[in-house]
Amino acid sequence: MSSHGVGRLHIVRGTVKVMDYIEILQNKLLPTARNLYGNQSWIFQDDNAPCLCAKVVQKWLKDHTVNRMNWPGQSPDLNPIENLWFKIGYEISKKKTFKQT
Repeated sequence: MSSHGVGRLHIVRGTVKVMDYIEILQNKLLPTARNLYGNQSWIFQDDNAPCLCAKVVQKWLKDHTVNRMNWPGQSPDLNPIENLWFKIGYEISKKKTFKQT
């Protein structure tokens, strides 16, 4: 999600391992960023989960010139995705309530 819009939702089943994450970055993040920003620069924010901090992931980000935000990881106060999850939950609860009526 960004100020330019929301990218496509990618559902992950199970635990994300390092190579899974790199595949997601390659096949989901980069196309979404190109779609939302074109040639404009952008900054990537993640939650600093252990697999995201692996050296091979850091190298991939550097090799693909992905600018990454430096911030305290797994900090719910600074994580904008928490607001999006709240909104999604709210919208789902409205649909469930509507269907039951």
